[in-house]
Amino acid sequence: MRAWRGLGLAGALLLLAAAGEPPAAERVVPGGRSGWATDGAGGCWVWVGGIEAGASEVTARWSGTCPEGPAEGTGRSDIRWRVGGKDRSMEYEGTLIRGKAEGPGRLTTREAGQVIAIEEGEYRNDHLAKGRLEMSRIGLVYEGGMRAGQPQGQGRLTLRGQVFEGEWQNGCLELQGRWIAFTRPASSCQGEDT
Repeated sequence: MRAWRGLGLAGALLLLAAAGEPPAAERVVPGGRSGWATDGAGGCWVWVGGIEAGASEVTARWSGTCPEGPAEGTGRSDIRWRVGGKDRSMEYEGTLIRGKAEGPGRLTTREAGQVIAIEEGEYRNDHLAKGRLEMSRIGLVYEGGMRAGQPQGQGRLTLRGQVFEGEWQNGCLELQGRWIAFTRPASSCQGEDT
């Protein structure tokens, strides 16, 4: 789960695998590398990425099975951490394969209980590949293709009522001689990767 990538899981979570903790070299490092997070009791492993430096108390729970440690199958994951004195969380509902989002799913990211972002659509290798990203606090909705967290291919961005639609490349869209971007600085869009 990426940190765009909830709260209030109904009932107790079923943690079936006791495969122990993941290898230390493969655990998530906030502000550093993506990696495994667990419930702290040797339960299911869930892949986590994009948690900012300074984060602490990173935990993950999974409602499904974990036959070899990593979460597997359809269910709900709940990843929580603290940063700057605030609670943050990601809740994913869908399919995990070897602990990573794969197939149809929905990811809700919260800060201090408030929804920051909702992603919904088709996931590949733990990233939204095609679907909808909504950040209602800033009036942003993107619908279309994605690659590694960046708009890619045909897509439509609505930002505070303005619509920008076309063929995105590595998070950038060129319209009428100017660059549009929301996952990276627009000033970086004239580089070799666009």
